[in-house]
Amino acid sequence: MKFVILDLEWNGTYSRRLKGFMNEIIEFGAVKVDESMQILDTFDALVRPQVGKKISGKIKTLTNITNEELENGLQFMQAMSRFRKWMGDAVLMTWGTSDILTLIENNRYFCGNERIPFLKQYVDLQDYCERMLHYDVTKQMGLSALAQLLGVDEADIVHHRAMDDSLLSLRCLERLYREETLLPFIQDAKTDAFYEKITFKTMIICDLSNPLIKRSDMIFHCNTCGRRATKEGEWKLKNKSYRAIFRCKNCKNHFIGRVQFKLKYDGMVVKKCTIPQKDNVQDNTDQTREVVWQIKHLKSTGR
Repeated sequence: MKFVILDLEWNGTYSRRLKGFMNEIIEFGAVKVDESMQILDTFDALVRPQVGKKISGKIKTLTNITNEELENGLQFMQAMSRFRKWMGDAVLMTWGTSDILTLIENNRYFCGNERIPFLKQYVDLQDYCERMLHYDVTKQMGLSALAQLLGVDEADIVHHRAMDDSLLSLRCLERLYREETLLPFIQDAKTDAFYEKITFKTMIICDLSNPLIKRSDMIFHCNTCGRRATKEGEWKLKNKSYRAIFRCKNCKNHFIGRVQFKLKYDGMVVKKCTIPQKDNVQDNTDQTREVVWQIKHLKSTGR
């Protein structure tokens, strides 16, 4: 079994055809490895913009890619054709789902195909690495943060360049890789279910009457003594999360309880935290003690 770790750079641009914005790929970078994580080959290609024509100043600063360099790049369909032949039947990996979603978006726009024809098996490396570290599943760890945590040398890495980021992903994977633990993370990418799941857009629920919200989700405990607190007043919606004042009858402590509901493909994620009550309450992460957990509900569709 071979694995290909792919990283992409893209430019956010407006499409007249879509009458909206899209992320247009401007660089492919990938490394191919065997089951022992030994490098077999690399792939690197710049892609000439066809929608945005020129990259934004922000992307130019971030990547150091210039419009002059891109003028000699491949067209997207040429880059995809070469990448397809180079990749072969390897398992595709990306750090998080942003790159694979952007690849799907560009393939749909330029090739008119909702699916990537050569994508047979897929692994979300971010998910794998986080779970190997028992990281909080309701949060996301950046690649550079993981590298620092694992003590991976980044001295020769140029961040926000496709090839370098794919190599950094490999270095992190090498520290956590075991064949038996990776196998369950290899997804069958040829099914409708795969595309339904990966393209599902997370929604923040702002309606407390939603049947997926449980009464227990609205219960808070005192951040001082741990006893169940009593809600005073009504829930108020602010910045897509609900807040209410709570009072602990045991220690007379007052605090604000904040709860947010995110509906993902696999179910509901409930994020809760308590905030000390002040005359002018502000969100201060240094003063906020987060109590976060994930609650999954079966979807009505049965998936």
